[in-house]
Amino acid sequence: MTRYIRLVVPLWFAVCVMLVPFARGDDSPAGESRDYVFVFITSGPVTPTREQAQEAMQGHFANMERLAEVGKLLIAGPLVDPRSDPKHRGIFVFDETDVGEGLKLAETDPAAEMGVFTMTAHRFTTDRPLTDLPRLEKEDEARRLADPDVPDAWEGRRYYFASAPWDEAAGGAASRAAGVPIAGRLHGAGADGTDLLLIWLDAEAEAAAREMLPEGPAWTVHGWYGSKMVAEMGA
Repeated sequence: MTRYIRLVVPLWFAVCVMLVPFARGDDSPAGESRDYVFVFITSGPVTPTREQAQEAMQGHFANMERLAEVGKLLIAGPLVDPRSDPKHRGIFVFDETDVGEGLKLAETDPAAEMGVFTMTAHRFTTDRPLTDLPRLEKEDEARRLADPDVPDAWEGRRYYFASAPWDEAAGGAASRAAGVPIAGRLHGAGADGTDLLLIWLDAEAEAAAREMLPEGPAWTVHGWYGSKMVAEMGA
């Protein structure tokens, strides 16, 4: 991956505003677990020229907007240090229950078609209604528009998410823990194909994030940027 791609990665959170407002609402009862498709975006086998990198990223962002407009892409954002794998670039979460179909959506990304990115998809099970994010974004936008003293600007922010080997008891505890807006089971994502417990942490500093980790599991912590509305998932 060239320095040109690394320079544009922070732009992810600036375009997340385009992603969530168009996605459809969730009809699942509150608190009922359901599946989504979680995609890790990693550096691909192709090292592009500067011109190719610009073309890839323009197509990447346009494709994200398209997928959001049809109600499929719910969450997107760049992974930042600390990262468990230096090739990790970002994540997608799709409103899709079939991993194969979710992967097909991810691989429509022009950067993936060019080999600049590689997509790896997993089933993600959570009781958080992730498709509530569009409503939260629209409510936040309405508040900004109603108050002339508040800048009409979408805000992204830093979070951390953490992973550990799946354990039923730990998963239940994490889901109830303060400061954990999203918690769920990431199927087959462990190094040996085992399941992982994956949680988002409502913290902008790594030290604070680590203090919030539920006791017990051996956690791996990842940095991530995304919508400030993600924090509302645990409200």
